[in-house]
Amino acid sequence: MGRKARIDIPGGLYHVIARGNERGKIFREESDYSEFLSRLRRYLAETGQKCLAWACIPNHFHLLILRGKRPLSDLMRRQMTAYVGYFNRKYKRSGHLFQDRYKAILCQEEAYLLEAAAYIHLNPLRAGLVKRYKDLENYKWCGHGEVLKGSGAGLIERDYLLSYFDERAGAAVSKYKVFVEERVDKYKPGDYSGGGLLKSAGGLAAVAGRKAGEKELYDDRILGDGDFVGAALKETEKTGMVSADREEILQEAQLISGERPGLIFNGGRARAAVKIRAVYCFLSCEKCGIKGTELMRELGLSSGAISYLCQRGRRLVEGNN
Repeated sequence: MGRKARIDIPGGLYHVIARGNERGKIFREESDYSEFLSRLRRYLAETGQKCLAWACIPNHFHLLILRGKRPLSDLMRRQMTAYVGYFNRKYKRSGHLFQDRYKAILCQEEAYLLEAAAYIHLNPLRAGLVKRYKDLENYKWCGHGEVLKGSGAGLIERDYLLSYFDERAGAAVSKYKVFVEERVDKYKPGDYSGGGLLKSAGGLAAVAGRKAGEKELYDDRILGDGDFVGAALKETEKTGMVSADREEILQEAQLISGERPGLIFNGGRARAAVKIRAVYCFLSCEKCGIKGTELMRELGLSSGAISYLCQRGRRLVEGNN
């Protein structure tokens, strides 16, 4: 089954995760972290997004992003495509670096912003990259120290995050530090990384007040209560702001196949064109939920041809051809 398109709403809070392919490292040296963060700082500024928490682990990264006017995919497409290009050139490799397209969970801000920020900033401790909580503020590849010290990578909208704790800067920092420390042993791997409702998170006490048998509206792309899910889906339907990530698919197809994206539409039956077209069709159908009928109209091909291309694309993506 194809994946649902992402929900992309202006002002939405997103927990973004991307993991290395087959759990492989996406950061091998300190210079890789620095390159990733330098590009992220640039693209955040260019796309008008706000970062409220971040953590880089050798084989994955987490971001908490407050979306601006431009689509979240603008930021992530630039970031991931540029970094994959850098990484592949540096280590003389090709193909997938990331396990899949990035995951972006729309979060109910009032209930989950602080919990998600703490969860993300505690990742290096859970991963054993630092031994004690007090060491976390000196771990360079996480936003925790940036919040506490006001210096570091220069990614976090520190005032925005700290305003949730106190209007006074010093008091806010102290309360943030205590808040995160209290959660050192609270979270399980995967918390805040998927849609639904975290009843144990302490953010949605109203859940307990629902009538017996009353169902909560659910969507695996959204972390929040039923009212929030309903409002987000309604907004998406009204504005049409569901991202199918076409530009991202084109970029990924280019990286995997090594061919120019223009060949998908204008390359005829040339071998290079068939190769990138196959990857494009597979990624479109299997990873973004785009229907075969839509690809038929877009590429001017029969259903049999699309089916063949998807099968061939699968072999190419999975490295079996």
